[in-house]
Amino acid sequence: MPHIKYPLSIPVKAGLETIQEFGLRAETSLRDNVDDFSEYLPVLFSAHAPTTIGKERLNIAATDDEFRELSILVFKDYLDRCSHFPNIRQLNMHFALKYWVSDTQLRGQIGDYERHIEAISAIAEYAAHYGIEIVLENLNSYWALNGISDETHPDQVDWNGKNEAFGMHPEEWIQMCLDVDKENVRLCLDSSHVCTYAHRFPEDERRERIDVFLSQPDLISHVHWSDNYLYDTRGREDSHLSVGRGTLPIQFHQTIKGLDATILLEHFYTVNELEEELEFINNL
Repeated sequence: MPHIKYPLSIPVKAGLETIQEFGLRAETSLRDNVDDFSEYLPVLFSAHAPTTIGKERLNIAATDDEFRELSILVFKDYLDRCSHFPNIRQLNMHFALKYWVSDTQLRGQIGDYERHIEAISAIAEYAAHYGIEIVLENLNSYWALNGISDETHPDQVDWNGKNEAFGMHPEEWIQMCLDVDKENVRLCLDSSHVCTYAHRFPEDERRERIDVFLSQPDLISHVHWSDNYLYDTRGREDSHLSVGRGTLPIQFHQTIKGLDATILLEHFYTVNELEEELEFINNL
């Protein structure tokens, strides 16, 4: 097994037999209901919070008071459910919506920075009663969803008025954690999402931009580790490749491996591919 500080995790969809065979841990995905995985109790050490209610995206930063309070309650309810799993010590949360206008988002379309900070603080205080840490995940830059074609050069894209969440930019991602200033609030680095953000910049600037995400490693306590394409337009999508199958730099992967953080390989395809991936990580 790769030499890292904590045992690696893989998604529950890999199946309990595979997880135990490889001596790994597990995490539920945003589409999973943690209540459905009671048999995973010995290996389930983290959970992904829900991101939607019906067809609408949750928004704890919303200027719409009613929808904001409803969104906060959804997270608190999920924490109540996670508390029944004694090994779950981290709840992964997506950042809230900054601006999101779509046919399905009828409420909570606009988010406010300070309201987001206050909401994270309230959720973190609730989580602290259960001994659970909140880890905040950097999100995608939504190229296709915003109608931006692969042929469009990054310099031609005006991101003003596009659908976005907070915490997409590394500086904001880091600053929001600092502004919350809670012992049980840290960051989750998603390396595939990092790549979608880097594509906002010319090729020769992308390496520098992704390195900013690693500029304060003490704040990162969880990782969603996948590979992606840094230099061709496939990387505008959240590819979630097995580590080593994309073009994120080796040094970037080596830094992730050395973090004092729990790490989820946020994908599972086949046992053979998992074995190849673990060998790649072992040799980093």
